[in-house]
Amino acid sequence: MIRFENDYAEGAHPAILAALIETNDEQTPGYGLDPHCDAARTRIRRACARPDADVQFLVGGTQTNTTMIASILRPHQGAVSATTGHIANHETGAVEATGHKVLTVPTADGTITAANLRALLKEHCDDPSREHAVQPGIQKTPSPNSPPPAANTTSPSSSTARAWATAWPRKTATSRWRT
Repeated sequence: MIRFENDYAEGAHPAILAALIETNDEQTPGYGLDPHCDAARTRIRRACARPDADVQFLVGGTQTNTTMIASILRPHQGAVSATTGHIANHETGAVEATGHKVLTVPTADGTITAANLRALLKEHCDDPSREHAVQPGIQKTPSPNSPPPAANTTSPSSSTARAWATAWPRKTATSRWRT
């Protein structure tokens, strides 16, 4: 059985190892200030058709998750994750250290379904003290290296998107929440 838990428990692809061997004796300043990172920035800008994009590299998944989640959420919002989700269990509280709670949802197989999400959103909307509770702000989807969901599960990409669109409260002109 092939098991890929995360990107730091596996060896590297042979092409990556070959590139590392090829550049092993180079001395560079590191921290993204080397010609290899410059070349990668150029390729990313070209792929995104944004020659003016400010491309920065982070050193790992925890830093990437923390930076993105903190930049996307408003101060009163949290990130939704399966109870078995990486940000809920394996990032040493990094997301919550930014002031954003990780709201966990129990799931059968680690995949948040539309029904899971609707239940969480309904619970939040039905709470009379929701104004003082952490508002679900984003859903952290599994990374490509997460175990795949069971074959009979609904695709989370379309069904959870519909759940967010239909179950999340919209603000009215009077600033009261409605569903």
